[in-house]
Amino acid sequence: MEAIKKIDIFHSPSYDVAEPTTLGGGLSLAAIIFCTFCFFSEIGDFRQGNVKEMVYLENEVGGKQMVPVFMDITIHDLKCEHVTLDIQDGHGRYEIDEHHTGKKKEGDDDEKHDVEKKNTEDGGCNFHGFIHVRHMKGNFHFTPRGNHHHPNTTISHKITELKFGDNVATEDEGDDVPTDQFNTLAAEDKLSIEGETHDYLVKLVRTEVYDDESDEHAYPYQYTYTHRHFVGHHNGKPLPPRIFFRLDFSPLTMKFTKVHDSLLVFISRHLALLGGTFAVLKMFYNGAHVAREAKFQ
Repeated sequence: MEAIKKIDIFHSPSYDVAEPTTLGGGLSLAAIIFCTFCFFSEIGDFRQGNVKEMVYLENEVGGKQMVPVFMDITIHDLKCEHVTLDIQDGHGRYEIDEHHTGKKKEGDDDEKHDVEKKNTEDGGCNFHGFIHVRHMKGNFHFTPRGNHHHPNTTISHKITELKFGDNVATEDEGDDVPTDQFNTLAAEDKLSIEGETHDYLVKLVRTEVYDDESDEHAYPYQYTYTHRHFVGHHNGKPLPPRIFFRLDFSPLTMKFTKVHDSLLVFISRHLALLGGTFAVLKMFYNGAHVAREAKFQ
């Protein structure tokens, strides 16, 4: 037993000679406040997790995947019976007056995915709900019909919301996922003159949002846009106005991975912080104590 005692590096101090000091108490209080502040500032990040980014080339063949598009768009100058939502793409698809009719489409068991047309109180038409477009170049557009299909029509409009792909919750503050880019056209309000067409070129980037804790994937689309407006002509004659949304999909996919640290890593990091803080302050205290003794001697 005596041999074991000789290699003891954890000598038991004699508390009979220990003397509390004002400097030691102040340093101890500072250490406790600092460690407590670090703990509570880190616990939010621990619960929320960190986001890692990467970009990769998409392997899926364009045109096979259908992309849901959620819209809340109001045409101010036309009632619903005088305006249609039309969809067109490079595979030959051309659908006129796409909206909810009360009938289920073939292969679609959920009617909530249909866009609904509803007349507004000020004589306009609101389009609210989902359509589906192919992951390829194409467009959807709003066209005046009937007696309003002429160059003297105006087609002022307001875009309250326009999102592509899966919906991503935006409640978490401080989230590093750029959710504003999923609804770039929100709150656009355009006034028109007679015969003026509005043309939006929308460039979309598929985005993968993955949470490793819940093992959930979501695929929204970030997008940017350019807007131009003009009075169209064909063979020298003015054309009726329309609102075009021309879609251009990027072959790249941006991935955001939300990573959560394990509880063991979190505890180990803060134990190391606690030990390091007190070790540094102990060195500072010992240096101050030695200087003080030397001064008195």
